[in-house]
Amino acid sequence: MLKTFQSSSAAERLGAASAFVERFPTATEVLIVGASRDAADDLARQVTAARRATFGLHRASLTQLAVRFAAEEMARLGVAPATALGAEAVAARVSFEALREQALAYFAPVARFPGFARALAASLGELRLGHVAPGALETLDGPARDVAELARRFEGQLEGAKVADRAALLAIATRAAVGGALDLLRRMPMVLLDVSIASPAERAFVEALTAMSPATLVTIPAGDDATLDAVRGLGARDRRDEQADGDGVGRHDAEDSDLVRARDFLFAAATPPPGAARGDVLFFSAPGEGRETVEIARRILDEARAGTPFDEMAVLLRAPEVYASLLEVALRRAGIPAWFARGTSRPDPSGRAFLALVDCALEGLSARRFAEYLSLGQVPT
Repeated sequence: MLKTFQSSSAAERLGAASAFVERFPTATEVLIVGASRDAADDLARQVTAARRATFGLHRASLTQLAVRFAAEEMARLGVAPATALGAEAVAARVSFEALREQALAYFAPVARFPGFARALAASLGELRLGHVAPGALETLDGPARDVAELARRFEGQLEGAKVADRAALLAIATRAAVGGALDLLRRMPMVLLDVSIASPAERAFVEALTAMSPATLVTIPAGDDATLDAVRGLGARDRRDEQADGDGVGRHDAEDSDLVRARDFLFAAATPPPGAARGDVLFFSAPGEGRETVEIARRILDEARAGTPFDEMAVLLRAPEVYASLLEVALRRAGIPAWFARGTSRPDPSGRAFLALVDCALEGLSARRFAEYLSLGQVPT
């Protein structure tokens, strides 16, 4: 039986997932599928702490599960999985070859730009996940013909190199699951914790994965209508006895905190009811990433002085590759202990300060770059 639980509150979704797992005997094997492996591990630790003793909790992300299901077939075919960077490299190659052969019209002026390969890889990946073949685009006008040409070349490169992108990986995993691979996993109770099911390829794999499970709970953040529609299409029923109202209009009044209002109305079409600001959500801007991370460290210290322990605080980064090293320096200078989910690098602050000064000069004495230099606290001697 497939059920959904939708809420704008992560705490409520985690509570529902924990309650689902804890209703089974301690020795029952349960499969926890998270949006990331870390998320699945965290839920398993939460359940273990509550029950004091448990075993048989299997954890994985959706992509990790797909790799496990597809491994045997990929080995037989001699195919290796591709990373996002690998797909971007293939996209760069096909765009270069298409330009050299003058096969592009609409995209010819921009195909040499640095960001084109990344955008192309993302677009072709979405088309392949949506089962949109290059031939379906050839009949359209404008840029669609260029996209069809690039998509055909992209698929040819993947086949020639015997590389499987995410769409191909999910297709192979789905066929393997339907064919009986890893039936022991498929017969377990399952929790899909905030797993995005936005494409037909993902939906097909989830359908094959959950077909034999005696009980499956899918937690969905409020506003993720694509996932909700996908699981409802698989026959899921809502847990209305515990479920929060998707819109939340009737449950809100002027006494709600800023956080509750932001959480519930961020993706809602309805207008939030009027109310005075409570101060628990703050917006600020800074002249550059370096200064921004310094301001984050200051606000963490303010919360610590107010009594919030460091291990109850978190920083979510939209672009970890840009912010992680800057944030690490800022937190270290502030004396704030931190753990980074993706690991850390340790650049020398003096080297980063020097590069900030060079960028400042190259950008015509940019105030933003000079503020970044000052934020690093490196004084020439």
